[in-house]
Amino acid sequence: MTGAGSGGEAASAATAVVVDDYALEAVPGLDLELAREGALVMRAFRGIPNPHLLRRYRGAAVVGGPDRTGLLSRLERATASVAAPVIAILPPGVAATSDLRGPGVVDLVPAGARGVGRRILLMAKVPVVSSGRLPRPLEPPARVAGAPAAALLPAADEVPAGCGAGGDVVAIASSTGGVWVLAGLLRDLPPEGRAVLVAQHMETEFVPFFADWLQSASGWRTVLVAGATPLADGVVYLPAGGHDLVLDGGLLRALPASSRFVPCADRLLASAAESGARATGVVLSGMGADGAEGLAAIARRGGRALCQAPATAIVPSMPESALRRTPAAFAVLPPALAGAIAAQPPETSGAIARR
Repeated sequence: MTGAGSGGEAASAATAVVVDDYALEAVPGLDLELAREGALVMRAFRGIPNPHLLRRYRGAAVVGGPDRTGLLSRLERATASVAAPVIAILPPGVAATSDLRGPGVVDLVPAGARGVGRRILLMAKVPVVSSGRLPRPLEPPARVAGAPAAALLPAADEVPAGCGAGGDVVAIASSTGGVWVLAGLLRDLPPEGRAVLVAQHMETEFVPFFADWLQSASGWRTVLVAGATPLADGVVYLPAGGHDLVLDGGLLRALPASSRFVPCADRLLASAAESGARATGVVLSGMGADGAEGLAAIARRGGRALCQAPATAIVPSMPESALRRTPAAFAVLPPALAGAIAAQPPETSGAIARR
């Protein structure tokens, strides 16, 4: 067991990662990459994650396999008794197929993928349910030939009549530390009568995996927007990798990135404010000030402005910046965000954190 990263062992233990030797062989340098990212890396005995370590540290089991059958058996063993999310490193020649996504498997990572350490730490913080096992992921959404690897909206004649017309629009800005708050918020937020638009800062290659994870973790249908897409209630929308998401009337569009923050939250929230829809803006954990101007635009147009209470954010600068820019915005504790979004006007009792 080795502690690594500037955060120290105490801080690192919260994101402990158990890595088996097969996974380390499939992604050379993975242990060093995890160390640079600040994780506590523990090698289990060859080929099988140590469930006692997993239960103790509530980290992630990172499991690899030399072949399809070997990987599947290790996934089954790891998810049978371990109260932790499981990440599978796919060696060369092993395809990412639905039969590998058993209970507790939150990500399938191809061998040789870039930024694997960061991706593991992202998935390692997926909340674990009290039963000790994650809910079974939803069935993979239907694919469209040539489309990105997450759900696309059905054809226009498959969308229920009136869907997206007159409903609420919730535009969310999120970056470092925001994904877990986002997933929890969606789990608690009723999908009827609203659509959710998300600007989650993320590198292009991670976006399809994040979309699949968010759908599984939240229970909301999650759609990657690549072209002009009609807005529908009960759906979470993300832009295709490397693009901004913009609401243009009743259509969503993925436009070329406009800033160093990709996707740009200010652009998304401002477009929601200008669209004429009943808009709620939400700014979650993250570094910098992206989302502050967009939230101010929503407030100016009479929409609701909410921020994750900065004291609860892993990186508080985004909500802090938004609250400075829009003093009338509410600072809300994460467990109360869904209720504050659904309320008309936002509930103040128990939901609002003093700044």
